[in-house]
Amino acid sequence: MAWFGRWLACAGVAPLAAGCALLGRVPQEAPEAVALRVEREAEVRAEVEARLAHEPSLASGAIRVEVNRTDVHLHGSVAGFGALRCALATAGMVRGVTLVVDYLVLQPGPSEVACLAPRTLPGR
Repeated sequence: MAWFGRWLACAGVAPLAAGCALLGRVPQEAPEAVALRVEREAEVRAEVEARLAHEPSLASGAIRVEVNRTDVHLHGSVAGFGALRCALATAGMVRGVTLVVDYLVLQPGPSEVACLAPRTLPGR
């Protein structure tokens, strides 16, 4: 009966050890999937940049856009809380964006602005 206890202990530990070994591994993406993801990220970045450029309440070129999968990261500065909200909302309008991460520096400025960026851009 003691052998059964040892066998049961080994049988229970082996799958756990194998599972723990898999935790440290990162699944590899196929090259085709990576190419599609990079292309889609570039499209999203271009559209977010275009929308921000068409927004009169935001200083042109003051915001740098980075895209990581479906997340958009905004870097730079904006004048006032209204412009901050406008930048976040404008970036969030782009199809495929699930999260907008704010790394913007808030400068003194108006707390309310009219966010006028078009819902659709010409030629898109």
